[in-house]
Amino acid sequence: MSEVRMGTTVSLDEATNMVQYAGDKVSFIFQGEMGMGKSAMLWELSRRMPEYRAVYAELQTMDVSDLGGVPFTEVINGVKVTRFAPNAFLNIQSDKPVLFMADELGKAPRPTQNSALRLLHEKKSGEYSLPEGSIVFATTNLAAEGLGDAIQAHALNRCSLVTVRKPNAAKWIPWAMANGIHPVLIAWVKRYPMCLDSYMDGKEGNPYIYYPGKTTKSFVTPRSLEKASHILWVQDKLGDNATQAGVAGAMGEAGARDLMSFVHTNHMLPAWDAIVAQPDTCAAPPPEDFAACFISVFTAITLVERDTFTPWMTYCQRLPKEYQGVFALNVLTSPKRGIALSNRAFVVWATDNHWMV
Repeated sequence: MSEVRMGTTVSLDEATNMVQYAGDKVSFIFQGEMGMGKSAMLWELSRRMPEYRAVYAELQTMDVSDLGGVPFTEVINGVKVTRFAPNAFLNIQSDKPVLFMADELGKAPRPTQNSALRLLHEKKSGEYSLPEGSIVFATTNLAAEGLGDAIQAHALNRCSLVTVRKPNAAKWIPWAMANGIHPVLIAWVKRYPMCLDSYMDGKEGNPYIYYPGKTTKSFVTPRSLEKASHILWVQDKLGDNATQAGVAGAMGEAGARDLMSFVHTNHMLPAWDAIVAQPDTCAAPPPEDFAACFISVFTAITLVERDTFTPWMTYCQRLPKEYQGVFALNVLTSPKRGIALSNRAFVVWATDNHWMV
């Protein structure tokens, strides 16, 4: 979204903080656009909170017995009665508190959704409670997307319903650099940041994104970009035709067509080994070739290490100044930040060009 009104939406990181620091007292339901990374919150939380046992539940695939328990009989005071044994996946039996994510709450069948409400509100399944200190939160898509998500008012009143905004390119790129996304794809997103715009901005005509009510089957989301990245990493085994078909299936025809122009440009650039072996003489992209310059920068951020940083800086300074700045700004938000700050050539460059960083 291009404009954020205070208190109306949160980022994924803010949503994760809400669960981490207030989730033991408040059960949150996070709603947001498809493919934006809501489900990944659980894995980030489990990384931050190793003292918890992470439990993922995709509610749209579950029925009442999965959450409410399976009946068994027991004799109490001479009377045979029915009780309900909780599903083992709930981890009620755990010796650690549970970090429970109820994914796709709004798509769950009504009986399953009703069973989930007690987990959200009381952290209980039937007569059994989750371990002390457990946290339960849920995710769902926006009703406006037309995917069938619906939660009744009385259910929402038991929780805090929060809208999570879709990450834009500026937020997604640091994540991508830290999570092995193909550098050509990162370069493409840097050049075409509108590919991660939201239909909620009210702007029509973006060929890359999803619009409710339209029949587009594939489009760009953070999730589909990750799928496309996996395909790009094996493009040498697939060939151009299969690569483009696979990328189009993941992120749409418009995105695939434009991305493949970056892929073809990448084929014409010098290999990384050649750049670090001969940084003074190895061919550099022409200043007017923005695709080649972006790809060179983000490939370097992906591949550069302590022993290759100095020769890369020699090569980098043969690129137009603006792309040197792109490298500097982005390497400082990447996992290579520490290497950059300990490299004398980078420090000298940053001192001489302090206005750019």
